[in-house]
Amino acid sequence: MIDPDTSSLLPQKHRAFLKRCLSIDLEVNPKTARIFAFAAVPFDQSRSIVSKGERIEAGFDRLEQALNGIEHPIGHNLLQHDMTHLLARRPRLARTIQAPIDTLWLNPLAFPRNPYHHLVKHYHDGRLQAGHLNDPELDAKLVFQVLANQLEAFDQLNRDTPDAVLAYHWLTTLGDLLPGFDAVFSHVRGIERPTQPEAFTAIRRLVRSKVCEKRLEQVLSRLDRANIGWSMAYALSWISVSGGDSVMPPWVRAKFKEASLILRHLRDTSCKDPNCKWCAEQNDPVAALQRWFGFDAFRPQPQDPSGHSLQERIVDEAMGGNSVLGILPTGTGKSVCYQIPALTKFDKTGALSVVISPLVALMSDQVQGMERAGISSSVTVNGMMSMPERQDALEKVRMGDASILIISPEQLRSTSIRTTLKQREIGLWVLDEAHCVSKWGMISGPTTAMSRVS
Repeated sequence: MIDPDTSSLLPQKHRAFLKRCLSIDLEVNPKTARIFAFAAVPFDQSRSIVSKGERIEAGFDRLEQALNGIEHPIGHNLLQHDMTHLLARRPRLARTIQAPIDTLWLNPLAFPRNPYHHLVKHYHDGRLQAGHLNDPELDAKLVFQVLANQLEAFDQLNRDTPDAVLAYHWLTTLGDLLPGFDAVFSHVRGIERPTQPEAFTAIRRLVRSKVCEKRLEQVLSRLDRANIGWSMAYALSWISVSGGDSVMPPWVRAKFKEASLILRHLRDTSCKDPNCKWCAEQNDPVAALQRWFGFDAFRPQPQDPSGHSLQERIVDEAMGGNSVLGILPTGTGKSVCYQIPALTKFDKTGALSVVISPLVALMSDQVQGMERAGISSSVTVNGMMSMPERQDALEKVRMGDASILIISPEQLRSTSIRTTLKQREIGLWVLDEAHCVSKWGMISGPTTAMSRVS
Protein backbone atom coordinates (compact mmCIF):
# COMPACT_ATOMS: atom_id res chain seq x y z
CA MET A 1 0.00 0.00 0.00
CA ILE A 2 1.04 3.62 -0.34
CA ASP A 3 2.51 5.32 2.70
CA PRO A 4 4.31 8.66 3.11
CA ASP A 5 7.70 6.95 2.69
CA THR A 6 6.89 5.32 -0.65
CA SER A 7 4.53 7.91 -2.12
CA SER A 8 7.53 9.96 -3.24
CA LEU A 9 8.15 7.28 -5.88
CA LEU A 10 4.94 8.33 -7.64
CA PRO A 11 5.07 11.03 -10.32
CA GLN A 12 4.34 14.44 -8.83
CA LYS A 13 1.17 14.89 -10.86
CA HIS A 14 -0.27 11.63 -9.50
CA ARG A 15 0.57 12.59 -5.91
CA ALA A 16 -1.21 15.90 -6.43
CA PHE A 17 -4.27 14.09 -7.78
CA LEU A 18 -4.37 11.55 -4.94
CA LYS A 19 -4.14 14.35 -2.37
CA ARG A 20 -7.53 15.52 -3.59
CA CYS A 21 -9.07 12.14 -2.74
CA LEU A 22 -10.56 10.55 0.38
CA SER A 23 -10.74 6.76 0.45
CA ILE A 24 -13.86 5.32 2.10
CA ASP A 25 -14.57 1.74 3.09
CA LEU A 26 -17.68 0.49 4.91
CA GLU A 27 -18.34 -2.77 6.72
CA VAL A 28 -21.99 -3.70 6.32
CA ASN A 29 -23.98 -6.54 7.84
CA PRO A 30 -25.37 -8.32 4.73
CA LYS A 31 -28.47 -9.51 6.58
CA THR A 32 -29.53 -6.23 8.18
CA ALA A 33 -27.78 -3.75 5.79
CA ARG A 34 -26.50 -2.01 8.94
CA ILE A 35 -23.12 -0.26 8.79
CA PHE A 36 -21.17 -1.49 11.80
CA ALA A 37 -17.75 -0.02 10.98
CA PHE A 38 -16.15 2.32 8.46
CA ALA A 39 -12.95 4.18 7.70
CA ALA A 40 -12.18 7.31 5.69
CA VAL A 41 -8.49 7.81 4.91
CA PRO A 42 -6.81 10.78 3.14
CA PHE A 43 -3.73 10.26 1.01
CA ASP A 44 -1.32 11.41 3.71
CA GLN A 45 -3.21 9.34 6.32
CA SER A 46 -2.86 12.21 8.81
CA ARG A 47 -6.55 12.65 9.60
CA SER A 48 -7.97 9.17 9.18
CA ILE A 49 -11.45 8.52 10.51
CA VAL A 50 -12.04 5.04 11.92
CA SER A 51 -15.34 4.38 13.61
CA LYS A 52 -17.24 1.32 14.76
CA GLY A 53 -19.91 0.20 17.20
CA GLU A 54 -21.49 2.84 19.39
CA ARG A 55 -19.15 5.57 18.12
CA ILE A 56 -20.22 5.22 14.52
CA GLU A 57 -22.70 8.13 14.52
CA ALA A 58 -20.02 10.54 15.70
CA GLY A 59 -17.77 9.11 13.01
CA PHE A 60 -20.33 9.99 10.34
CA ASP A 61 -20.36 13.57 11.63
CA ARG A 62 -16.58 13.72 11.14
CA LEU A 63 -16.88 12.13 7.71
CA GLU A 64 -19.41 14.74 6.64
CA GLN A 65 -17.00 17.49 7.65
CA ALA A 66 -14.07 15.80 5.91
CA LEU A 67 -15.99 15.41 2.64
CA ASN A 68 -16.60 19.15 2.45
CA GLY A 69 -12.94 19.70 1.60
CA ILE A 70 -12.49 16.72 -0.75
CA GLU A 71 -12.92 16.64 -4.53
CA HIS A 72 -13.07 12.88 -4.99
CA PRO A 73 -14.35 10.22 -2.59
CA ILE A 74 -12.75 6.99 -3.81
CA GLY A 75 -13.32 3.33 -3.08
CA HIS A 76 -13.35 -0.18 -4.48
CA ASN A 77 -16.97 -0.96 -5.38
CA LEU A 78 -17.83 2.50 -4.06
CA LEU A 79 -20.71 3.28 -6.44
CA GLN A 80 -22.73 0.09 -6.03
CA HIS A 81 -21.90 -0.74 -2.41
CA ASP A 82 -20.45 1.90 -0.09
CA MET A 83 -22.26 4.93 -1.50
CA THR A 84 -25.59 3.12 -1.52
CA HIS A 85 -25.34 2.36 2.19
CA LEU A 86 -23.75 5.69 3.04
CA LEU A 87 -26.48 7.75 1.38
CA ALA A 88 -29.16 5.60 2.97
CA ARG A 89 -27.65 6.52 6.34
CA ARG A 90 -26.94 10.19 5.52
CA PRO A 91 -29.05 11.27 2.50
CA ARG A 92 -27.77 14.85 2.63
CA LEU A 93 -24.30 13.62 1.64
CA ALA A 94 -25.65 13.35 -1.91
CA ARG A 95 -25.09 17.11 -2.19
CA THR A 96 -21.46 16.73 -1.10
CA ILE A 97 -20.41 13.62 -3.01
CA GLN A 98 -20.37 14.96 -6.58
CA ALA A 99 -17.33 13.34 -8.24
CA PRO A 100 -16.69 9.85 -6.80
CA ILE A 101 -14.17 7.46 -8.34
CA ASP A 102 -14.68 3.70 -8.22
CA THR A 103 -11.42 1.79 -8.73
CA LEU A 104 -13.36 -1.43 -9.36
CA TRP A 105 -14.91 0.07 -12.50
CA LEU A 106 -11.54 1.33 -13.77
CA ASN A 107 -9.57 -1.89 -13.31
CA PRO A 108 -10.65 -3.81 -16.45
CA LEU A 109 -9.75 -0.75 -18.53
CA ALA A 110 -6.36 -0.22 -16.89
CA PHE A 111 -5.40 -3.91 -16.93
CA PRO A 112 -7.24 -5.67 -19.79
CA ARG A 113 -4.80 -8.57 -20.02
CA ASN A 114 -6.28 -9.96 -16.83
CA PRO A 115 -7.82 -7.64 -14.24
CA TYR A 116 -7.43 -10.22 -11.47
CA HIS A 117 -3.64 -10.24 -11.78
CA HIS A 118 -3.35 -6.52 -11.09
CA LEU A 119 -5.48 -5.94 -8.02
CA VAL A 120 -3.79 -5.92 -4.60
CA LYS A 121 -5.92 -8.92 -3.37
CA HIS A 122 -9.64 -8.92 -3.78
CA TYR A 123 -12.66 -11.09 -3.62
CA HIS A 124 -14.52 -11.65 -6.88
CA ASP A 125 -17.54 -9.71 -5.66
CA GLY A 126 -15.37 -6.59 -5.83
CA ARG A 127 -14.28 -6.20 -2.23
CA LEU A 128 -10.65 -5.76 -1.36
CA GLN A 129 -9.18 -8.54 0.73
CA ALA A 130 -7.28 -7.09 3.65
CA GLY A 131 -4.86 -8.88 5.91
CA HIS A 132 -7.36 -8.95 8.75
CA LEU A 133 -11.08 -9.60 8.74
CA ASN A 134 -13.28 -6.49 8.83
CA ASP A 135 -10.44 -3.97 8.68
CA PRO A 136 -11.92 -1.00 6.80
CA GLU A 137 -8.90 1.22 7.49
CA LEU A 138 -6.50 -1.17 5.79
CA ASP A 139 -8.91 -1.65 2.88
CA ALA A 140 -9.23 2.13 2.48
CA LYS A 141 -5.46 2.50 2.37
CA LEU A 142 -5.18 -0.24 -0.24
CA VAL A 143 -7.52 1.68 -2.54
CA PHE A 144 -4.87 4.39 -2.94
CA GLN A 145 -2.42 1.74 -4.13
CA VAL A 146 -4.97 0.43 -6.63
CA LEU A 147 -5.75 3.91 -7.98
CA ALA A 148 -2.05 4.81 -8.20
CA ASN A 149 -1.41 1.63 -10.21
CA GLN A 150 -4.31 2.49 -12.50
CA LEU A 151 -3.11 6.04 -13.12
CA GLU A 152 0.35 4.75 -14.06
CA ALA A 153 -1.22 2.12 -16.36
CA PHE A 154 -3.39 4.75 -18.08
CA ASP A 155 -0.33 6.98 -18.46
CA GLN A 156 1.50 4.18 -20.26
CA LEU A 157 -1.56 3.36 -22.38
CA ASN A 158 -1.87 7.03 -23.33
CA ARG A 159 1.71 6.95 -24.61
CA ASP A 160 1.29 3.65 -26.45
CA THR A 161 -2.33 3.81 -27.65
CA PRO A 162 -3.79 7.28 -27.11
CA ASP A 163 -6.92 6.34 -29.06
CA ALA A 164 -7.85 3.88 -26.30
CA VAL A 165 -7.62 6.44 -23.50
CA LEU A 166 -9.49 9.02 -25.60
CA ALA A 167 -12.28 6.49 -26.27
CA TYR A 168 -12.49 5.49 -22.59
CA HIS A 169 -12.65 9.16 -21.59
CA TRP A 170 -15.72 9.77 -23.76
CA LEU A 171 -17.46 6.44 -23.15
CA THR A 172 -17.15 6.42 -19.35
CA THR A 173 -18.59 9.90 -18.97
CA LEU A 174 -21.88 9.50 -20.84
CA GLY A 175 -24.11 9.10 -17.78
CA ASP A 176 -24.74 10.29 -14.23
CA LEU A 177 -22.36 10.15 -11.28
CA LEU A 178 -19.38 10.26 -13.63
CA PRO A 179 -17.49 13.57 -13.08
CA GLY A 180 -14.91 11.61 -11.09
CA PHE A 181 -14.03 9.48 -14.11
CA ASP A 182 -13.86 12.61 -16.25
CA ALA A 183 -11.31 13.93 -13.74
CA VAL A 184 -9.25 10.72 -13.98
CA PHE A 185 -8.98 10.76 -17.77
CA SER A 186 -8.57 14.53 -18.00
CA HIS A 187 -5.71 14.15 -15.51
CA VAL A 188 -4.06 11.40 -17.57
CA ARG A 189 -4.60 13.02 -20.99
CA GLY A 190 -3.98 16.60 -19.85
CA ILE A 191 -6.97 17.72 -21.89
CA GLU A 192 -10.74 18.05 -21.50
CA ARG A 193 -13.30 15.45 -22.54
CA PRO A 194 -13.24 14.73 -26.29
CA THR A 195 -16.16 15.37 -28.61
CA GLN A 196 -18.31 12.59 -30.05
CA PRO A 197 -16.72 12.82 -33.55
CA GLU A 198 -13.26 12.59 -31.97
CA ALA A 199 -14.31 9.57 -29.93
CA PHE A 200 -15.91 7.78 -32.90
CA THR A 201 -12.84 8.36 -35.04
CA ALA A 202 -10.59 6.99 -32.27
CA ILE A 203 -12.81 3.92 -31.80
CA ARG A 204 -12.79 3.15 -35.52
CA ARG A 205 -8.99 3.35 -35.61
CA LEU A 206 -8.71 1.31 -32.42
CA VAL A 207 -10.65 -1.72 -33.71
CA ARG A 208 -9.78 -1.58 -37.40
CA SER A 209 -9.39 -5.15 -38.74
CA LYS A 210 -10.55 -6.52 -35.37
CA VAL A 211 -14.34 -6.28 -35.78
CA CYS A 212 -17.05 -6.22 -38.41
CA GLU A 213 -17.15 -2.60 -39.56
CA LYS A 214 -20.84 -2.79 -40.44
CA ARG A 215 -21.69 -4.04 -36.94
CA LEU A 216 -19.44 -1.36 -35.43
CA GLU A 217 -21.43 1.41 -37.09
CA GLN A 218 -24.62 -0.13 -35.71
CA VAL A 219 -23.23 0.01 -32.18
CA LEU A 220 -21.90 3.56 -32.57
CA SER A 221 -25.33 4.72 -33.72
CA ARG A 222 -26.80 3.51 -30.42
CA LEU A 223 -24.29 5.04 -28.02
CA ASP A 224 -26.09 8.35 -27.60
CA ARG A 225 -29.52 6.76 -27.27
CA ALA A 226 -28.63 3.95 -24.87
CA ASN A 227 -26.70 3.96 -21.62
CA ILE A 228 -24.02 1.56 -22.84
CA GLY A 229 -20.90 3.72 -22.64
CA TRP A 230 -19.20 1.63 -19.97
CA SER A 231 -20.26 -1.60 -21.68
CA MET A 232 -18.68 -0.40 -24.93
CA ALA A 233 -15.52 0.60 -23.06
CA TYR A 234 -15.20 -2.86 -21.52
CA ALA A 235 -15.78 -4.51 -24.90
CA LEU A 236 -13.07 -2.35 -26.49
CA SER A 237 -10.72 -3.12 -23.61
CA TRP A 238 -11.16 -6.87 -24.09
CA ILE A 239 -10.75 -6.57 -27.86
CA SER A 240 -7.39 -4.85 -27.27
CA VAL A 241 -6.05 -8.14 -25.85
CA SER A 242 -8.26 -10.56 -27.80
CA GLY A 243 -6.92 -13.97 -28.61
CA GLY A 244 -7.03 -15.63 -25.20
CA ASP A 245 -5.30 -15.35 -21.83
CA SER A 246 -7.85 -12.93 -20.44
CA VAL A 247 -11.37 -12.95 -19.11
CA MET A 248 -14.10 -10.37 -18.74
CA PRO A 249 -14.70 -10.25 -14.96
CA PRO A 250 -17.99 -11.83 -13.82
CA TRP A 251 -19.08 -8.62 -12.11
CA VAL A 252 -18.71 -6.78 -15.44
CA ARG A 253 -20.91 -9.34 -17.21
CA ALA A 254 -23.45 -9.06 -14.38
CA LYS A 255 -23.50 -5.27 -14.00
CA PHE A 256 -22.83 -4.33 -17.64
CA LYS A 257 -24.68 -7.06 -19.52
CA GLU A 258 -24.36 -5.19 -22.82
CA ALA A 259 -20.56 -5.64 -22.79
CA SER A 260 -20.75 -9.33 -23.75
CA LEU A 261 -23.55 -8.65 -26.24
CA ILE A 262 -21.52 -5.90 -27.92
CA LEU A 263 -18.49 -8.16 -28.09
CA ARG A 264 -20.47 -10.94 -29.75
CA HIS A 265 -22.18 -8.48 -32.10
CA LEU A 266 -18.88 -6.96 -33.23
CA ARG A 267 -16.80 -10.14 -33.56
CA ASP A 268 -19.03 -13.20 -33.64
CA THR A 269 -22.14 -12.23 -35.63
CA SER A 270 -21.69 -12.30 -39.38
CA CYS A 271 -23.17 -9.36 -41.28
CA LYS A 272 -23.57 -11.67 -44.32
CA ASP A 273 -22.03 -9.01 -46.57
CA PRO A 274 -19.67 -10.74 -49.03
CA ASN A 275 -17.59 -7.56 -49.15
CA CYS A 276 -16.94 -7.59 -45.40
CA LYS A 277 -13.40 -8.89 -45.05
CA TRP A 278 -13.69 -9.57 -41.30
CA CYS A 279 -16.84 -11.68 -41.51
CA ALA A 280 -15.65 -13.52 -44.61
CA GLU A 281 -12.37 -14.52 -42.97
CA GLN A 282 -13.63 -15.19 -39.45
CA ASN A 283 -16.60 -17.34 -40.49
CA ASP A 284 -14.78 -19.51 -43.04
CA PRO A 285 -14.60 -23.11 -41.73
CA VAL A 286 -11.72 -24.06 -44.05
CA ALA A 287 -9.67 -21.04 -42.99
CA ALA A 288 -10.31 -21.95 -39.35
CA LEU A 289 -9.28 -25.57 -39.97
CA GLN A 290 -6.06 -24.42 -41.60
CA ARG A 291 -5.32 -21.97 -38.80
CA TRP A 292 -5.86 -24.33 -35.89
CA PHE A 293 -4.83 -27.69 -37.31
CA GLY A 294 -2.87 -26.95 -40.50
CA PHE A 295 -5.14 -28.88 -42.91
CA ASP A 296 -6.22 -27.35 -46.20
CA ALA A 297 -9.55 -29.18 -46.45
CA PHE A 298 -12.02 -31.20 -44.41
CA ARG A 299 -12.49 -34.91 -45.00
CA PRO A 300 -14.52 -35.43 -48.17
CA GLN A 301 -16.39 -38.38 -46.63
CA PRO A 302 -19.01 -38.73 -45.33
CA GLN A 303 -21.04 -36.21 -47.32
CA ASP A 304 -24.34 -34.46 -46.74
CA PRO A 305 -27.18 -34.96 -49.28
CA SER A 306 -25.87 -32.06 -51.40
CA GLY A 307 -22.41 -33.64 -51.71
CA HIS A 308 -20.55 -31.39 -49.26
CA SER A 309 -18.22 -32.68 -46.56
CA LEU A 310 -20.42 -33.47 -43.55
CA GLN A 311 -17.56 -32.56 -41.24
CA GLU A 312 -17.32 -29.10 -42.85
CA ARG A 313 -21.10 -28.68 -42.80
CA ILE A 314 -21.27 -29.33 -39.04
CA VAL A 315 -18.43 -26.88 -38.34
CA ASP A 316 -20.03 -24.24 -40.57
CA GLU A 317 -23.39 -24.53 -38.79
CA ALA A 318 -21.78 -24.37 -35.35
CA MET A 319 -19.61 -21.38 -36.27
CA GLY A 320 -22.77 -19.67 -37.51
CA GLY A 321 -24.31 -19.94 -34.04
CA ASN A 322 -26.76 -22.76 -34.74
CA SER A 323 -27.50 -25.69 -32.45
CA VAL A 324 -26.34 -28.89 -34.13
CA LEU A 325 -26.81 -32.65 -33.81
CA GLY A 326 -23.95 -34.20 -35.75
CA ILE A 327 -23.94 -37.95 -36.48
CA LEU A 328 -20.70 -39.34 -37.89
CA PRO A 329 -19.15 -42.82 -38.04
CA THR A 330 -16.32 -43.65 -35.68
CA GLY A 331 -12.95 -42.37 -36.86
CA THR A 332 -14.25 -39.62 -39.14
CA GLY A 333 -13.21 -36.62 -37.05
CA LYS A 334 -16.10 -35.80 -34.74
CA SER A 335 -13.85 -33.96 -32.29
CA VAL A 336 -12.78 -31.40 -34.88
CA CYS A 337 -16.45 -30.57 -35.37
CA TYR A 338 -16.63 -28.99 -31.91
CA GLN A 339 -12.97 -28.04 -31.45
CA ILE A 340 -12.90 -25.55 -34.35
CA PRO A 341 -16.09 -23.67 -33.32
CA ALA A 342 -14.91 -23.68 -29.69
CA LEU A 343 -11.44 -22.33 -30.51
CA THR A 344 -12.89 -19.73 -32.89
CA LYS A 345 -15.42 -18.52 -30.32
CA PHE A 346 -12.69 -18.33 -27.65
CA ASP A 347 -10.51 -16.31 -29.99
CA LYS A 348 -13.30 -13.92 -30.96
CA THR A 349 -15.10 -13.41 -27.63
CA GLY A 350 -13.15 -15.23 -24.90
CA ALA A 351 -16.06 -17.62 -24.33
CA LEU A 352 -15.51 -21.06 -22.81
CA SER A 353 -16.87 -24.23 -24.42
CA VAL A 354 -17.88 -27.03 -22.04
CA VAL A 355 -17.64 -30.56 -23.41
CA ILE A 356 -19.54 -33.32 -21.59
CA SER A 357 -17.81 -36.61 -22.30
CA PRO A 358 -18.52 -40.05 -20.76
CA LEU A 359 -15.02 -41.57 -20.60
CA VAL A 360 -11.89 -40.39 -18.77
CA ALA A 361 -9.65 -42.00 -21.41
CA LEU A 362 -11.52 -40.12 -24.12
CA MET A 363 -11.12 -36.82 -22.26
CA SER A 364 -7.37 -37.24 -21.90
CA ASP A 365 -7.05 -38.29 -25.54
CA GLN A 366 -8.85 -35.11 -26.64
CA VAL A 367 -6.55 -32.86 -24.60
CA GLN A 368 -3.40 -34.66 -25.74
CA GLY A 369 -4.51 -34.54 -29.36
CA MET A 370 -4.90 -30.78 -29.20
CA GLU A 371 -1.54 -30.42 -27.47
CA ARG A 372 0.09 -32.33 -30.34
CA ALA A 373 -1.46 -29.74 -32.67
CA GLY A 374 0.15 -26.99 -30.58
CA ILE A 375 -3.06 -26.01 -28.78
CA SER A 376 -2.65 -25.83 -25.00
CA SER A 377 -5.91 -24.13 -24.03
CA SER A 378 -7.94 -27.33 -23.62
CA VAL A 379 -8.22 -28.77 -20.09
CA THR A 380 -10.05 -31.64 -18.45
CA VAL A 381 -11.32 -32.21 -14.93
CA ASN A 382 -12.15 -35.75 -13.87
CA GLY A 383 -12.22 -38.01 -10.82
CA MET A 384 -8.81 -39.55 -11.58
CA MET A 385 -6.92 -36.27 -11.06
CA SER A 386 -5.05 -35.29 -7.90
CA MET A 387 -6.28 -32.26 -6.00
CA PRO A 388 -3.37 -30.04 -7.19
CA GLU A 389 -4.02 -31.11 -10.80
CA ARG A 390 -7.72 -30.36 -10.42
CA GLN A 391 -7.08 -26.94 -8.86
CA ASP A 392 -4.59 -26.05 -11.60
CA ALA A 393 -7.14 -26.94 -14.30
CA LEU A 394 -9.90 -24.94 -12.62
CA GLU A 395 -7.57 -21.97 -12.20
CA LYS A 396 -6.87 -21.99 -15.94
CA VAL A 397 -10.60 -21.94 -16.60
CA ARG A 398 -11.29 -19.17 -14.11
CA MET A 399 -8.46 -16.93 -15.31
CA GLY A 400 -9.38 -17.21 -18.98
CA ASP A 401 -6.50 -19.43 -20.07
CA ALA A 402 -8.79 -22.30 -21.13
CA SER A 403 -10.86 -22.35 -24.29
CA ILE A 404 -12.36 -25.82 -23.76
CA LEU A 405 -13.23 -27.64 -20.53
CA ILE A 406 -13.87 -31.38 -20.89
CA ILE A 407 -15.74 -32.99 -17.98
CA SER A 408 -17.90 -35.99 -17.25
CA PRO A 409 -21.63 -35.47 -16.55
CA GLU A 410 -21.29 -36.13 -12.82
CA GLN A 411 -18.76 -33.31 -12.47
CA LEU A 412 -21.63 -30.85 -12.94
CA ARG A 413 -22.74 -31.81 -9.42
CA SER A 414 -19.44 -30.42 -8.09
CA THR A 415 -19.73 -27.08 -6.30
CA SER A 416 -16.22 -26.11 -7.41
CA ILE A 417 -17.06 -26.81 -11.05
CA ARG A 418 -20.28 -24.81 -10.94
CA THR A 419 -18.57 -21.92 -9.12
CA THR A 420 -15.76 -21.87 -11.68
CA LEU A 421 -18.18 -21.91 -14.62
CA LYS A 422 -19.88 -18.82 -13.20
CA GLN A 423 -16.59 -16.97 -13.70
CA ARG A 424 -16.75 -17.46 -17.48
CA GLU A 425 -19.05 -16.73 -20.38
CA ILE A 426 -20.16 -20.08 -21.82
CA GLY A 427 -20.17 -20.06 -25.61
CA LEU A 428 -20.92 -23.71 -26.39
CA TRP A 429 -22.24 -26.74 -24.55
CA VAL A 430 -21.05 -29.89 -26.31
CA LEU A 431 -22.33 -33.41 -25.64
CA ASP A 432 -19.69 -35.75 -27.02
CA GLU A 433 -20.90 -39.30 -27.64
CA ALA A 434 -24.43 -37.93 -27.29
CA HIS A 435 -25.93 -41.42 -27.57
CA CYS A 436 -24.86 -41.84 -23.93
CA VAL A 437 -27.46 -39.29 -22.84
CA SER A 438 -30.25 -41.57 -21.71
CA LYS A 439 -33.05 -39.02 -21.96
CA TRP A 440 -32.39 -38.75 -25.70
CA GLY A 441 -33.09 -42.45 -26.14
CA MET A 442 -31.07 -44.59 -28.54
CA ILE A 443 -29.39 -42.80 -31.43
CA SER A 444 -27.77 -44.96 -34.07
CA GLY A 445 -24.10 -44.19 -34.44
CA PRO A 446 -21.64 -42.08 -32.44
CA THR A 447 -22.77 -38.48 -32.25
CA THR A 448 -21.78 -35.02 -31.17
CA ALA A 449 -24.36 -32.44 -30.17
CA MET A 450 -23.55 -28.74 -29.83
CA SER A 451 -25.70 -25.96 -28.50
CA ARG A 452 -24.75 -22.31 -28.49
CA VAL A 453 -25.56 -20.09 -25.54
CA SER A 454 -27.23 -16.86 -26.62
